Amino acid sequence: MNLFLIDVDNTLYPKESGIFDLIDEKINGYMHEILGMNSETVNKTRIEYWNKYGTTMSGLIKHYDIDPYHFLEYTHDIDIKTVIQPNKQLSEKLKSIHATKIAFTNAPKKHAEQVLDALGIIDNFVDIFDIISADFIGKPNKYPYEKIMNITKAKNYAMADDYEKNLKTAKELGIFTILIGKNSSEIADLCFEKFEDIPDYILNKK
Repeated sequence: MNLFLIDVDNTLYPKESGIFDLIDEKINGYMHEILGMNSETVNKTRIEYWNKYGTTMSGLIKHYDIDPYHFLEYTHDIDIKTVIQPNKQLSEKLKSIHATKIAFTNAPKKHAEQVLDALGIIDNFVDIFDIISADFIGKPNKYPYEKIMNITKAKNYAMADDYEKNLKTAKELGIFTILIGKNSSEIADLCFEKFEDIPDYILNKK
């Protein structure tokens, strides 16, 4: 594979670390404190927007005209290094994969940088394609995939993600897909419990 698109949250570290839970709490807080929703409305709206737009933020931009920069700063203001530590095995796995690696995330770049730095793997990535790079249109919408492919124009693509819906879009665009966090899938080409379990030979084929 020439280019490996790698999701960050819950893909390069286990979901049990709790980072996503902290972000979820921040999103709920934003909707309650900034937008004035009650808890029942928050839960209902988040589910509706997640299913319809792919991200809560996309729905809030459309229906509440929020400032996406403020939303991202507010919801990702967490101390990453208190919940994840450097992962030497993960670093060695990334180094063993010859493909060019880009972090492909619905989070803002600052958050992705903090996660990659905390894991001790940031030097393995040539770039981070974040939600801002995607004009605030997140996966699984086709737009960010098509934008990054038009920019990079690689010969072959692979993508690792913890969310099957994101990989479904990738597969429709001819991208080789790897689901992380499960051992079976009707969508992804391959599944592994951890990113570190991906065999080197799979991604080092020419």
